Amino acid sequence: MFVDTVLMPWSLISFRPPSQAAERSRRFCGEAAVGGGRIEGVTTTSSGLGDSGSAFPGALLVATPQIEEPTFRRTVILLLEHLADGSLGVVLNDPSSVPAAEVMPMWSGVLHTDICVGGPVQTDAAVAVARLDPAATASPPEGLRPIAGPWAVVDLDSEPMATSGAIVDAQLFLGYAGWGAGQLAGELRTGSWWVVDSAPGDLALGRRRGREGAWWSVLRRQRNDLRLASTFPEDPSLN
Repeated sequence: MFVDTVLMPWSLISFRPPSQAAERSRRFCGEAAVGGGRIEGVTTTSSGLGDSGSAFPGALLVATPQIEEPTFRRTVILLLEHLADGSLGVVLNDPSSVPAAEVMPMWSGVLHTDICVGGPVQTDAAVAVARLDPAATASPPEGLRPIAGPWAVVDLDSEPMATSGAIVDAQLFLGYAGWGAGQLAGELRTGSWWVVDSAPGDLALGRRRGREGAWWSVLRRQRNDLRLASTFPEDPSLN
């Protein structure tokens, strides 16, 4: 399902030898986030329930009950990139107790205290996602790359004090989820994911509610028949 794609935010910090990290970063540096052709209104995927029907940066990918593999079962993924040659996102609801200060001590005053596991790809690398202050979304300071809405990727090589005033919340992730060209579109067609709008508080979903609670919370706030999916039992055989 997920591939070791070369796509990555220009702020992704690898804990591999510096020469390798620099080479991989050069492949991505300077590329702009590109929308995936969002479909306005509500369409229907093969899951039979209404969602937006198309991936786009800043969207949430919510795992449908079709995904039973433990790594992605009932995950909520914030999509950071959706390009012609692949897509990239981070899992919001897989929190850990590992202190962010152990990974990025310079950013300990800006990042949430604990990291989240962002996905199974390049788990020796860190990426930080920020929720911007509304006043900073139109023109964020250097070191913050806007994604969509309140979301931005933090350049972890920049000076923390230069960006802290524009950030309401920031989460450090180790690893990410990645798809090759056309792969995510195929998974949407087969009903593996629902695509819904994100909300400003979603960066804290996993910390507050854990995996199951975050998944349930996102589905319950939908205003269409997707709300019904929140009642899907953890073990369908007990239904």
